[in-house]
Amino acid sequence: MTAADTSMNMSLRNVPQTLPTPSIEEIEFSQPLTTLICKEIAENNGKITFDRFMGLALYTPELGYYVSDKPIFGEQGDFITAPELTPLFSRCLAMQIKQILSSLENGGDILEFGAGAGTMACDILMELEKQNCLPNRYLISEISPALRQRQLTRISTYTPHLIDRVTWVEELPDAFTGVILGNELLDALTTHRVLFDKNGDHKELYVTFHDNKLDWVEGPPSSDLLTAQLNNIYNANRENIDVADRYESEINIASIKWIESLASILTQGVILLIDYGFSEEEFYRPGRHEGSMMCHYKHLAHNNPLTHIGLQDLTSHVNFTKIAETAFENEMDIMGYTTQTYFLLGCGLESLLNEIDIHNTKLFMAETQPVKQLILPDEMGELFKVIALGKNIELPLLGFAVKNQLERL
Repeated sequence: MTAADTSMNMSLRNVPQTLPTPSIEEIEFSQPLTTLICKEIAENNGKITFDRFMGLALYTPELGYYVSDKPIFGEQGDFITAPELTPLFSRCLAMQIKQILSSLENGGDILEFGAGAGTMACDILMELEKQNCLPNRYLISEISPALRQRQLTRISTYTPHLIDRVTWVEELPDAFTGVILGNELLDALTTHRVLFDKNGDHKELYVTFHDNKLDWVEGPPSSDLLTAQLNNIYNANRENIDVADRYESEINIASIKWIESLASILTQGVILLIDYGFSEEEFYRPGRHEGSMMCHYKHLAHNNPLTHIGLQDLTSHVNFTKIAETAFENEMDIMGYTTQTYFLLGCGLESLLNEIDIHNTKLFMAETQPVKQLILPDEMGELFKVIALGKNIELPLLGFAVKNQLERL
């Protein structure tokens, strides 16, 4: 059988029993992308890096998960982000942005990466207008044509008088002053899967195709940079890593390069990144020997990225220590690091909650219930972290006033 003959059948192999079976329409949609991946594997001596596989699965034009017309956010999609839960999230973020923009001599711009359905951009603009602190421009970097249209529709509908401030950009500006935002962006950057070896013979885990299914195969690291990262991480964390007989994990080279690119354009301002992840010591702890890959399909989470091709979200947790180190090496200041809970409290979450009419029980419950998901430790409160990277700005940021946990990095 050729890859084209087997792709539909193969895409349903190794599916966790808890996941719903894709519909016929979804299988038909997945088939061309699966065939494309199998073809590339065949053309590259039977294997490709997981970094490449993830890029194809998520970003292949018209077929990849993030760039197709498939709904991915909300009840009809596969997951719900914090801005979709409640506007209080974005309103808190807007208070942090206000503090930064107000400190700049001529104000500044906002540059948001991966703006989703446009909910956060819309809510931030409305709150900044209320605070009389609108940015000069609100730039959005979005690779998905379908999502760009959703963002345009939402902003035009709810803040039509502000649409002239919003611009979608294909490339980074040559220089930037203001605030750069990335909410649940780092986790979606493509990553390499690796296998640490106690004898120092570290491997990369590649994606191959045999026995009518995608599978893993070990091989030498695909680049000198990855080899160096493998050695550095192992030497710094070997006491944790050597506890397990087999220690698989991820190393995200793309995030390093992305931070370097932002450092090259930021002249003055702050980069605010919100995502789920850990410090490096926590990331490579003994119990995490199977890595941190997380897949989402119809609001169910699992750790098998080699199924439901183009139909499911693929993410890996963020190594925030590596983000901080890369920023420092590129002459940026690490201005803050804390949990989402402490960040939102520092940005005035309690004050915003006090604005809700407590005597209107139905409204109060509807407005406050989602906040529990944002701040409770067993929900998003502890797992999600916020890191602030700055350049040419000296300011004690609001979001880290309650508890700045830089020592955890």
